[in-house]
Amino acid sequence: MAIGRISGPLLKENLLRNGTDLAFETDLLYLDVTNRRIGVKTTNPQYALDVAGVARVTDLEITNTTFQVGNVTINGATSTISTSAQEFAIATADNTIVGNRVVVGDLEINNTFIENTNTNDDLYIRANGTGVINIVGNTTVTGNLHATGNISADGNITIGDSDTDNIFINADIASDIMPDVHNTYNIGTATKRWATGNFANVTTNTLTTNDLDFGAIDLISIPGNIIYVSTNGSDARTGTHPQDPVATIAKGLELAGLHDTVYIYPGQYQEAFPLTVPQGVTVRGHSLRAVEIAPTSGTQSNDAFVINGDSAVEDITVKDFYYNSGANTGYGFRFANNFRVYDRSPYIRNVSVLTKGTTTSNTDPRGFDAGDAGRGAYLDGSVAHPDSREAAMLFHSVTFITPNASGLKVTNGARVEWLNCFTYFADKGIEILEGTEGLKNDGKTRIKYSGLSGTTPAAGQTITLKDASGTQLAQSTIESVATNEVIIDGRANGFITPLSRAKKTVTAVGNAQITTAGAVKYGTGMGLFDGTDDRFTLTTASDFGFGTGDFSVECVIYISDDTGTESKFDFRAGSDTDNALHFYTVDRQPKVYIGNTEIMAPAITLINTTFYHIMISRVGTTIKLFVDGAVQATASNNTNLGTTKPLVIGNNYAGTQGLNGRIDDFRVRKGVGVTNAFSNPTAPTVVDQYTVLKLDFNGDNGSQILVDDDTFIQDIDFSGGGTATGLTLIDHSDFGGEIRSIASASVYGNYGIHGTGSGSIVYAIGMNLAYIGTGKDVTNDNTAVIQANEVVANSDANVYFSTVDHKGDFRVGDLFRINQDTGEVTFTNAEFLFNNNQGITFTDGSSTTIIDGTKVESGNIRISGNTISSTSGDININSSTSTINLQDNVNITGNLDVTGNVTVGGNITLGDEDTDTININARIDSDIVPNVDDTYKLGTSLLNWSEANIGKVFVDDIIIDNDTITTTASNGDINITTNGVGQVIIDNIQLSGNTVANPGGDIVLDPSSQTVTISGTGALTLPKGSTAQRPGSPTAGMIRYNTDTSVFEAYTTEWNTLGGVYDIDRDTYITPELTPGADDDTLRFYAGGSLVADVTSQRFDAKRLEVDDIAVHGNILETITTNQNLLLRANGGGYVAIENFSFNGNQITNTIDGAVTSLKQQGSGYFKVDGTGGFVIPVGNNANRHPSPELGMMRYNTVEDRVEIYDVGNNWVSVAGATGAVTFNDAEEIAIKLALTI
Repeated sequence: MAIGRISGPLLKENLLRNGTDLAFETDLLYLDVTNRRIGVKTTNPQYALDVAGVARVTDLEITNTTFQVGNVTINGATSTISTSAQEFAIATADNTIVGNRVVVGDLEINNTFIENTNTNDDLYIRANGTGVINIVGNTTVTGNLHATGNISADGNITIGDSDTDNIFINADIASDIMPDVHNTYNIGTATKRWATGNFANVTTNTLTTNDLDFGAIDLISIPGNIIYVSTNGSDARTGTHPQDPVATIAKGLELAGLHDTVYIYPGQYQEAFPLTVPQGVTVRGHSLRAVEIAPTSGTQSNDAFVINGDSAVEDITVKDFYYNSGANTGYGFRFANNFRVYDRSPYIRNVSVLTKGTTTSNTDPRGFDAGDAGRGAYLDGSVAHPDSREAAMLFHSVTFITPNASGLKVTNGARVEWLNCFTYFADKGIEILEGTEGLKNDGKTRIKYSGLSGTTPAAGQTITLKDASGTQLAQSTIESVATNEVIIDGRANGFITPLSRAKKTVTAVGNAQITTAGAVKYGTGMGLFDGTDDRFTLTTASDFGFGTGDFSVECVIYISDDTGTESKFDFRAGSDTDNALHFYTVDRQPKVYIGNTEIMAPAITLINTTFYHIMISRVGTTIKLFVDGAVQATASNNTNLGTTKPLVIGNNYAGTQGLNGRIDDFRVRKGVGVTNAFSNPTAPTVVDQYTVLKLDFNGDNGSQILVDDDTFIQDIDFSGGGTATGLTLIDHSDFGGEIRSIASASVYGNYGIHGTGSGSIVYAIGMNLAYIGTGKDVTNDNTAVIQANEVVANSDANVYFSTVDHKGDFRVGDLFRINQDTGEVTFTNAEFLFNNNQGITFTDGSSTTIIDGTKVESGNIRISGNTISSTSGDININSSTSTINLQDNVNITGNLDVTGNVTVGGNITLGDEDTDTININARIDSDIVPNVDDTYKLGTSLLNWSEANIGKVFVDDIIIDNDTITTTASNGDINITTNGVGQVIIDNIQLSGNTVANPGGDIVLDPSSQTVTISGTGALTLPKGSTAQRPGSPTAGMIRYNTDTSVFEAYTTEWNTLGGVYDIDRDTYITPELTPGADDDTLRFYAGGSLVADVTSQRFDAKRLEVDDIAVHGNILETITTNQNLLLRANGGGYVAIENFSFNGNQITNTIDGAVTSLKQQGSGYFKVDGTGGFVIPVGNNANRHPSPELGMMRYNTVEDRVEIYDVGNNWVSVAGATGAVTFNDAEEIAIKLALTI
């Protein structure tokens, strides 16, 4: 039926139906006239309006109090929505119900509360089936929590918030109770103890008790379990019984725990290397040679044993593994990563490591030349855990046969005890070297200083070392400090301590002396040599044994008349073939020789009576001659210049090539040389860390005493303002390590003990170093031995040793040797001390010589103390050359009768007291000239010469000639002094001693327009007295010292204080130190006698500070004016920062990237934003959501066009907006507006 085709009265008449239903398009619209119902898409409407499908209306109003949609009834009278079905689901786009309260039966959800509305009824939350109830987020239970089932917690558990809370455990505990941190937490306290403890075993380090009765308890320590390993065992077994062993050591280690022992039965074991020994586990073989362990195929280049702390490995042989240079693996033993010692370091005992190279032959059965044999032990302290007590290992009765590979290698602060151990064929038997990471991968440098002035250094400051010339040698940042000590993070390079050496003794021979007359280059004197046998000598010392190392020797020379061969200095020891440095000139042309071999002879001629700075220096294999800083000759030379040498200055070793001239500023440096040319020095050289001799030749004229200057001047600055005068310790041991070896040996191979770096320390006591340097050779060829390779200490390594070599020769360090074949004892130090109460007796059967602590006695001659005496007969001194030279002072207590002439080259003292007399019968045939000007007298006041027949008398500048006294000085004065208390009076001025007085009035010094100068280095004493003693009529300019106030004062129009700041009554003032001389670097401000403020270099301390209208006191910053704003404003683009917040204009920013900004309320407080504008929350799309949202997080979603919040279901849900959920009021309105639009 087409309604559009019906018009006029027909449509009206047809619509007036009576008792007959009307249908449009069958069921499009159906009017049930009989039942008065309307159906849409249904011909059988069941309700007043029955729509089979979706009805959309713009406005819907329902006048009845109830409205039913299917099984859901909306009751307007009761404001409820109910259903006749068992479940009621509200479906929205984001599954969210928005409202203040939901009630389901007795369950009410109201705001943040879920509760049972029936008083005292339980509330159940039950999952369906086997599901679980998940509570996401922190949960707080304010009442009691009761669980009838099990409770599991994956995270940390805190029980109780104070010690008044109690824990009741009625159940049995079915697990271990383990502390999280070792040796940290207690069970019980001193005042709250457990009544009874029932334990099967108790292991403890310390047991403290006031009253302990053990009864019948066996207190013997019970070790851990034993895990047995046997070649016929099975890894499927337990290993806990001798008859139930496992098959592999690896399995045994897997099963072992703290204090357990893995016991290995005899056999040959192939194991997958590495074998990691767990913490506190002992690996013990049946016996050393009964248990052999080798790697499986594919693990031959791995480490054998990786050791953890508190463990041990004993009685085994490890063999047949190789070294992998790329991975640095293939060691018998090494620390595990994060190695940690709780109680004791690992112990390796009765173990042999036998390796060989991958390529062997009949002539090289051990594969020495291959160089890839497995190594012994590598102990790297950098892998130790930060909390480890140490990074150490003890080896006892261990043998390493490691051809051309390391035996024991230590670095980065590791420590080793090496007891009765052996290495064979090793490249380096014992090697210790500095690493870069340091102990526990956090190496520190410890620097001790002395002579601190100013501010004590602090963490964060820098320490700078300079030499005497101000050149910076090193600088580092201080990490922490202790008393006279700073700690540097990492290895602090360049810091050095003054060279520790004794002053060397210099002996003058002939007429070698200091002269202060004539040409002098530096200071007050030079060394003077007359060209005969004059020389200064120094005995043999290791400091002059340059070996193959770097060195420099320098001095200033002045040639008086060189027409032949003149030696300037000579290090040769008694022979011209001795390999040592010799510098001389031939007809003023310089020559540099080593032994009798010419090294350099430049074609230059020096000029007489001219100063020249000479330096000979070697760096590496290049030796150079410098004259006045310019390089005059260069040669290639690596000659070994020995370990100890003497030194002669001004002549050669034999005293036959004397210098006719002068020498000054003689310096020897060892371990460093000069490569490049330099400016001709204009000042004396300085003592640095490499200086082993420094002679200045300053002293009295004619003196033959030279002093070795060993003063090494250091300048240490701290950036905080302090300074120090010296460094006493530079400790790099965190990067090197320490080895203590006792009764051990290194045999064959390349090197014995090899150390590198100042942080490396080796103590080797009773070490046998046999056939070192012979490599793989086992023929015991003495000529192939390289004794220099026995002990090598590079880069200031510290190696202290006593050794015996392949021939039995005994050696203590570099200074003492005993040759077993010859019995010869060699001391390479200048001093020999022998302590023996019984003495030494030498005899050939008939003649005897005795040496003890009191005497040397040979035949009838006895030398005791400083006395030579005869036990029988005269003492005869004979010389084969008819000349007897007595080098030092000679005292003769009897008479001296000389039948010949007497010539004395030195000083003469006649008589030892004034009762001795001198009779001169001969005439004096020369002038009598005093040695020192204006010092000695002729006669005394009581003993006058009877007459002095002198033509003219010269007294200083005064000449007395006949009756005339004149002065020889141009415009010179004549001074007159009185005797006793007499005075020289000139007009009213009295001169007496050092006093100038005017008894009748003032003394006026009137320089007219010039000045009055008071010279000298002493002091000027001003008038002093009390306040009452001030002058009665003071005048401006008067200065005096007031003894009442202890200050200097001056008069202008009144008396004022000089120095300091004081008010008139001296109760308001400023002081620079608390007490005179305290030097505490603090300014203190006093007002009215009270301290009100003090200032140091780091702070200003005042009880109250006011700046304009702002006051600071205590922890308060406030305005002084009431109701006045307090403004904090940054300049320009800066901002005000408080903690992690910056305030800039109207913007507050959290300056920590990614940090949460929290606003926290206390108690029942809440947050309120006043105003009538708006409050903007974060805005963004879905992709901008926070990656780790928190419950309650709110934002505006620009995609969903809604305000959304993160709920307990871990979902972003709508709060309001175009796609938001409806409220109960919205739902009611929609229900009312449901109607059909036709």
